[in-house]
Amino acid sequence: MAYLVSSKALPRYIKRYARVFSFKRLANFSAVLSSMGLSWLLRRPIVWGRPFMLMVEPTNFCNLKCPLCPSGNGQMLRPRGTMELGDFEKLVDELGDEVFMMMMWNQGEPYINKCFNQMVRYAHDAGIFTFTSTNGHFVRNDEQAQAIVESGLDEIIVSLDGVDQETYEKYRVGGQIERVFEGVRRLVQAKETLRSLTPLINLQFIVMKHNEGDLAEAEALAEGLRVDKFLVKTAQVYSADDAEEFLPEEESFRRYEESEGELLVKGQPARGCKVLWYSSMVNWNGAVAPCCFDKDVDFEMGQAFKDGSFDEIWQGRAYMDFRQKILADRKSVDMCRNCSEGYRGMFSHVKEIRG
Repeated sequence: MAYLVSSKALPRYIKRYARVFSFKRLANFSAVLSSMGLSWLLRRPIVWGRPFMLMVEPTNFCNLKCPLCPSGNGQMLRPRGTMELGDFEKLVDELGDEVFMMMMWNQGEPYINKCFNQMVRYAHDAGIFTFTSTNGHFVRNDEQAQAIVESGLDEIIVSLDGVDQETYEKYRVGGQIERVFEGVRRLVQAKETLRSLTPLINLQFIVMKHNEGDLAEAEALAEGLRVDKFLVKTAQVYSADDAEEFLPEEESFRRYEESEGELLVKGQPARGCKVLWYSSMVNWNGAVAPCCFDKDVDFEMGQAFKDGSFDEIWQGRAYMDFRQKILADRKSVDMCRNCSEGYRGMFSHVKEIRG
């Protein structure tokens, strides 16, 4: 939530989502930050508390074939599947008292999981801020829009990345832009019908070479659709060929700079990663990864649905060794070299449309 909220709007957010604040969560938050600071000072991992942010992957199936997404372009090596509702509930029961926010997506389209709205409701009832990201193709009728609003979802990102079918399908391969527009309209209408303040609806535009001239029109579309916010996001690439094809010409919309022939994320610290202290990634089958940049779970920390408690994983040898490695030299891990942690321009423009 914080990276999408202006300082002016923050008090309004705190008031609206007062239910997520509790003494236990605030105490855990303080413990995590204290141990993080001590770890930076001593250059060795000290971990107190539990993650106060959790990323959960409802599924790694997707209906689109986006060329820069490992799920869509076929480069993902790990098994495909969807998270079981019972496994999700177990995770919430174990960690929900400390978790402020649950980001419910990763390498797939969340609404392919038929239990997704039930998952949101379960986390919502536990007092957790729920947040998801979708390609917008699964709000096909008024009943589905109403179910999303009634689930208690707090915030949703809907990916656009184009202003007409021609530009849209260059990246969102297999998608239909009119279905995205119609899905957004249904969500806005469902909120109004139910007199609900949530979910906040963000229309997201990833800037690429083929669409960077469409930003003004995209923002006008967002205003016409009456969403809450319009987000402009930079693209992540994986190779020089990707960079040549997709990165925009405008420097302010590129998260990379070139150094000795290598593309490097701007502003990356030489060592350390705060995410390893305050967040974790639980994939559809319970495989725990350090973060969402571990697309194939090459650095599996444990199995949340099979091993003992999550605390044993969070404080376990694999996690602690990985933290030590990143504290010493984060560039020694390839995926960390292409990570946006430390880069302040991932969302280069956030416009609040509805207050």
